[in-house]
Amino acid sequence: MFDALKEMQEKMKPVTALTEANQKAVEKIFALQSEYFTECVNASLAQVKALAEVKDPKEAFQLQMDYLKTQESKWSEVAEKELATLNEVREQASTLFEESLLSFGTDLPKFEMPSMDMASFDMSKFMPTLDTATEEKPKKPAASRTTARKSSSASSAAATSAS
Repeated sequence: MFDALKEMQEKMKPVTALTEANQKAVEKIFALQSEYFTECVNASLAQVKALAEVKDPKEAFQLQMDYLKTQESKWSEVAEKELATLNEVREQASTLFEESLLSFGTDLPKFEMPSMDMASFDMSKFMPTLDTATEEKPKKPAASRTTARKSSSASSAAATSAS
């Protein structure tokens, strides 16, 4: 009985190691997100205070653009740290998977998952530009047909009662 338990624990070591790696990654990402959230709230409060004291619209616009650029750089920094953490877990999972397969005693090809990076992600698509900020608002649609029918039927009813 004791040998079976010991054998089961030995076979579960890769699963336990992967679970621990995932737990550490989640804790690290949670800490990064908590810190980022706190910084965002503090920066937002400071931005509101700064905007409340500004009298010139151009200065307010410049303050807002600077704020957005700062927030973008912070977001990118946090995202890169999170991706690095995820890549570490990916590498650990690949290593554990490879070791588990090699424990079967066969020569299997190396399994490697692709890494994730921020190089292909363009944050500027989400940033406001001066062109989109000054576009005209769309015009309101014309009155609907039901409104036109109601007014014409009311005028025809009035004409019939007058006759």
